[in-house]
Amino acid sequence: MYAASLQAEKTFEIWPGKLSFAAGGAGARDALDAATDMARSLARAVIEDAELLAKGGDVLPRGVAGRHALEAVAPFRDMQGGALPPSLAALPGAICDVVLDAMRRAAGEADFFLVALGDAAALHLEPGIQLKADADMPPVLGEFARALGPGIQGGVALGGIQAAMPSCGALDKVAVQSKSAAHAGFAAVLVADAAASGFAPPKGAAPRDRLLAAGWAGRVVAGAPGLVEPEAIWDALSASARQASSLRDRRLLSAAALGFKGRGRTIGPVDGDRLLRFGVSEWR
Repeated sequence: MYAASLQAEKTFEIWPGKLSFAAGGAGARDALDAATDMARSLARAVIEDAELLAKGGDVLPRGVAGRHALEAVAPFRDMQGGALPPSLAALPGAICDVVLDAMRRAAGEADFFLVALGDAAALHLEPGIQLKADADMPPVLGEFARALGPGIQGGVALGGIQAAMPSCGALDKVAVQSKSAAHAGFAAVLVADAAASGFAPPKGAAPRDRLLAAGWAGRVVAGAPGLVEPEAIWDALSASARQASSLRDRRLLSAAALGFKGRGRTIGPVDGDRLLRFGVSEWR
């Protein structure tokens, strides 16, 4: 096992923030050029697509990332239970997936590719390569990705009240690995929302971002609770863990880590003791 060397990296501004992309290996420069071109192309339609995904309905987005987001959400619609999050939750990850795909097509052989936007990231690391600690992505998400081990592929994303996407549940942090960043982004919000069935959180403020506010209009967005009894903490974690396990059974999620008030649960092949940034003192 050896750490990936960030031989080349760039950034690009696109909703909902800064898109970062990096590659290592012989084709790294070609990969970054392709990523920049694809990011420019996506930027032309991303706001319009985000508005459509926020509203819901049957209108097909114009952009390739918007269409990919809808395709990623489709298998979740077969699940029984509560309401699904807005399809908008999958869009940042979908942007990452589309850019990473362009990088791989352009680069030929490379050791690794990484694309991150907001709380989602798409990764393709060759066997034996470990993500470096200084990768340009949220530190909690990078720590989760490294805890999954070397050679990971697909996508990772964050949910919970400390994440950028709104949550209807009170968990502090939810980290998810799935087959793509779009799948991971949507699953992270869905798993975080499930905690509301185990513990009713206080109502939080409406999202400041107008697109997120539109997507979550009419939904109760969770705020940070104060003191929570230990039994209620485990109830909330268990509710989200059941949702994550159900998604894993359907192959919509590979691994997940959940944190709430210093307690945590893991699902799949991830070592909770390596997740120091989760602030968890007891894992189950």
